[in-house]
Amino acid sequence: MRSPDLVLLHPPSIMDFRKRAVLLGPVSDLIPSTPVFEMYPIGFTTIASLLESKGFQVRIANIANKMLASERFDPERFVKSLDPALFGIDLHWLPHVQGSLELAKMVKKHHPETPIVMGGFSASYYHEEILKNHAEIDFVMRGDSTELPMEMLMDRLTSGRPLDAVPNLSWRSGEKLNINPLTNVPDDLDDVEVDYGLMVRKVFRYMDLDGHLPYKNWKSNPMSIALGVRGCTHNCVNCQGSCDSFARNFGRDKPAYRSPEKLAEDVAKAEEYLKGATFVVGDIRQAGRSYATKFLSELKQRKVKNEVVLELFTPADKEFAQEVARSTERFSVQMSPETHDEAVRKAQGKPYTNVGVEKSAEFFLDAGCNRFDLFYMIGLPKQTADSVADTVRYTEKLYEKFKGKRLYPFISPLAPFLDPGGNAFEYPEKHGFKVRARTLEDHLKLADKPSWKHVLNYETSWMTRDEIVDSTYTAGLGLNEIKRKMGLITEDVASGTRERIEAAMSLSSRIDSMVADGGPTEKDLESLKAETAHLSESTVCAKEELDWSESSYVASFPRIAWSLFRGR
Repeated sequence: MRSPDLVLLHPPSIMDFRKRAVLLGPVSDLIPSTPVFEMYPIGFTTIASLLESKGFQVRIANIANKMLASERFDPERFVKSLDPALFGIDLHWLPHVQGSLELAKMVKKHHPETPIVMGGFSASYYHEEILKNHAEIDFVMRGDSTELPMEMLMDRLTSGRPLDAVPNLSWRSGEKLNINPLTNVPDDLDDVEVDYGLMVRKVFRYMDLDGHLPYKNWKSNPMSIALGVRGCTHNCVNCQGSCDSFARNFGRDKPAYRSPEKLAEDVAKAEEYLKGATFVVGDIRQAGRSYATKFLSELKQRKVKNEVVLELFTPADKEFAQEVARSTERFSVQMSPETHDEAVRKAQGKPYTNVGVEKSAEFFLDAGCNRFDLFYMIGLPKQTADSVADTVRYTEKLYEKFKGKRLYPFISPLAPFLDPGGNAFEYPEKHGFKVRARTLEDHLKLADKPSWKHVLNYETSWMTRDEIVDSTYTAGLGLNEIKRKMGLITEDVASGTRERIEAAMSLSSRIDSMVADGGPTEKDLESLKAETAHLSESTVCAKEELDWSESSYVASFPRIAWSLFRGR
């Protein structure tokens, strides 16, 4: 079998997480992946789709997921067995800083002559520091749209032509750092493709299911993604994906949208291969109500039966909820008001009311929404520990108001890192943040700490790191008890969550004592290893509470087999 031209490697957050004792905490409880952050960016699939259409062979290897799937999997032996013309490693979200750089060192150790390109939001932000301080990285591909630049890079590497004309590329030639202009910032996403059939064929080409799965529990909760937008019209102060951050760091002054026709076709194509939910990235109303109406009309024509999950960035009206219901057979909605406190929400960059949130939930649930998820956060500007406690009490009122109507509030900390590039990181004093790490090396040092409290790169003028951690666990206990009382989770699930939270609180306190005494020592860490591994996943809620679909990947086998038979 021909060796791939490009191998895209996705690292775990901490490369040696299976050996190290670290209380990672509830940093990923409200996303599909584990605290290892094994969910690789959608850019892997769009880059692979374009390059394969141009004749290049691309392999995706989710190292993080392969390590989770089997204790016997040896990442170093696997890396050594590869022989591409180029390795790609993502550093999209900063929690991967240690894993990304360690994986790069591992690759360069066994393939000293093979170049490595790094990409993603955080790599773009720190591109100069990466190339100056980490000789194992040869290139950094900057920006939010790197499909075409990656094709140009591959073409020039295989032909030996100069790299000066490759847009968005930062690279080293000898001791010289070269920064090509960030000019590939497309106005729309109509040329960006997610070839779902390609992903299926890759699994069989390389006989590697775990290496291509996007996250650990995908088999029981399969999900596909339809990419509707890059960029944002909103300006949440702590977000690296805010409109200010996109303009400042990624050269994007306005969002780029996929046409409503192509976005609807993406959702329909996903259904050909997968029986499960399809998550539409971005609020479809960002491009205007006419765009949303056109997309929903196109979706209706395609008679999609899979569950469609939509995002709301602001409250919605009754007409829109009914429009969604008429266009889909099964749908769910997610909204992130962040807090019940309207003053805190406004400081966060979301100046809308609780009445608007509640009305939105009412409209969608009455229209037949399968579930309406509300996400709250801890560690916001102007938010106090008392405010967090009040948010939990507010969720009880919501449960009582919407009892039996499939409303699911969740709460988690803004952790482990405040996003570099966001306004809170760039102007911390203005927004009431105290940032403990500025450089990539600062964050690399924090990633080595023994618990998520000590990894946190910030605190606020209103909450210390201790208060953020304590409020997170207390809020988790409170919300767990409310769900139990309302019958939204079973007694067994509630009991298991309560036991995990209480054990995590105790372990966090013990680690604090060790740190205060100058430790923990290697012996201490070894004794904590089993506990930290058990208490770092599904801490403040059970992971299955997030499952959108009742299907498993087994239900998709007939569709996958048919797609292979058709050769698609």
